This record gives sequence, structure tokens and C-alpha cells, in this order.
Amino acid sequence: MAKLVGKRYAEALFEAGLELDKLEKFKEDIENISKVLEAETDLQKVLNHPKISKDEKKDLLTSIFKGKVSEEILNFLFVIVDKRREGSLIEISKEFEELFNEHNNILKVTAITAIDMDNKVKNKLVQVLSNKTNKTIKLNNIVDRDIIGGVLLRVENKVIDGTIKGQLQSIEKTIKGATL
Repeated sequence: MAKLVGKRYAEALFEAGLELDKLEKFKEDIENISKVLEAETDLQKVLNHPKISKDEKKDLLTSIFKGKVSEEILNFLFVIVDKRREGSLIEISKEFEELFNEHNNILKVTAITAIDMDNKVKNKLVQVLSNKTNKTIKLNNIVDRDIIGGVLLRVENKVIDGTIKGQLQSIEKTIKGATL
């Protein structure tokens, strides 16, 4: 249900951003709001509290975000409060980012490696993935020492396991499945 609500509001915001030619600004603003909400769990509690009036919530949002986000986004937040969808703001931000990326032919890729990738390797991986997908690649590198070596790529719903740990697990399955 929350994903559906988030998608519906994100689509409305996205359409407004397209119409007003403010898609980039809307993305930046909604991302910043989401970051604040993720960092400030007390703010989330206040916004989600049923006994705090809509006007108090709007005043709080105004005091935090006025001058930091566009008037359109501030008004969007007021609509969210009026419709009692404050708990969906982070989901709306995620859905908006997906719509934005799709519209701009951007593909988010997470590369999990045992050590931090240097810029030369990152650039090469971005170039290879960009050539294969014909999309602009936004690469995020996460370090996980448990994978031993190699790289595990997460691209949308797909996982490409090129890690030593993955290869060892595959060998283990083969050995366990072998009959003598």
C-alpha cells in the first residue's frame, strides 16, 4: 500500500515538474527532504503523530524548509499533510528518483567490492556498463570485506556475482551435490 501511495504522489510531482520545467530542482528538493527525514527520526514521529494538527505540521515544515526548497515543493508538502500521507514522504522520494532516472536514461548500479575501487577502475566499469546498456551510469561503491575479492554488481533487480566468495560457494554446492 505504501509503495502504491508513494508512486501515485511521485507521479503527480513528476508531471508537475515536467510541466513547470523544474524536474531537476524538484528532484534535488525532494531528495533533501528525504535525507532530513531519514536523519531526524523525531521529525518523522512528529509528522506522523495523529494528535498534532495539520496546521502545526505545516508550520513546522515551513520553519524547516522555507527558503531551502521551492515554493512548489513546500506546497506539495502541505498537500501531503492535508491528505495525511506524511509517512509516505521517503517512499515518494524513492519513487520520484526512479521516475527521474528513467526519464533521463540513468541507471543506478551498486558495486560491492572487498576494497574501495579507485577512480580509474570506477571509470572503466562505468564506461563498460554504459556501452552495454546505452544509459548514463550512476555508480555507488560499497566495501564488504567478506566477499574476499572481485565485484558483486546490483543493477536494478539483477545481481551479477563476480566475487571470489560467490565462486567458492558455487564450488561448495558442486562438491556437495557430487555423488561418489
